Amino acid sequence: MKANAVMKLQVVTVPPDLQVEAAHALMLKLGVRHLPVVSSNKLAGILSDRDVLLAVGRRGDGSFAYPPIAVGQLMSLAPVSAGRDASVADIAKAMVDSKFDAVPIVAGGGELVGLVTSTDLIRLLTELPSEPRPAFDFEIKRSTELHARA
Repeated sequence: MKANAVMKLQVVTVPPDLQVEAAHALMLKLGVRHLPVVSSNKLAGILSDRDVLLAVGRRGDGSFAYPPIAVGQLMSLAPVSAGRDASVADIAKAMVDSKFDAVPIVAGGGELVGLVTSTDLIRLLTELPSEPRPAFDFEIKRSTELHARA
């Protein structure tokens, strides 16, 4: 299966000069954990909720205290990306090996065309047909039923 079969086609992007507080508010509003960062119609980086949460503090009332920085200062630069024809297995392996949860899908010129997230891969697993479970033949014996060996 290829990336274009599972990738999100409508991806919300942000520019690198957007303030982190505004980007995080957008993430919370949309219920997403990753925002690809696009500059001049090309993928420049990706901002994850982890990036944001590692940079913010908490006020006494529990609200976030955002640093006055732009997304471009906090985003992951040159994120691992893949083309539309990349296999889902290769994308999943890259996610596991690199310990991240989203792979931007780009066209030949670096233009963002989609996004594959770990949630997309888990959703794909839920759509696979169930495999029959093998029948196990076993018997449980209590220790009082076993004869002691001398």
